[in-house]
Amino acid sequence: MRYVILDLAISREEYMKYYQGRAVHISARARDGRMVRLPASVMRQYVSLSGLKGSFTVYFDDQGRLLQIDRLS
Repeated sequence: MRYVILDLAISREEYMKYYQGRAVHISARARDGRMVRLPASVMRQYVSLSGLKGSFTVYFDDQGRLLQIDRLS
């Protein structure tokens, strides 16, 4: 299983674009320099009143399909 680690800091106001459907994907640079694009809906469980903040391990298969996301901090 392949993975990347993402450090995200998205304000509440910015994440509202995803929540309201005005934006569909989150793009972020992983710690190893790769660009990752995820459906915003898969991160909803991690959103707090202050937004989406923390480090996450994102696992994907050999075809690049998302398998699992774990919060590190």
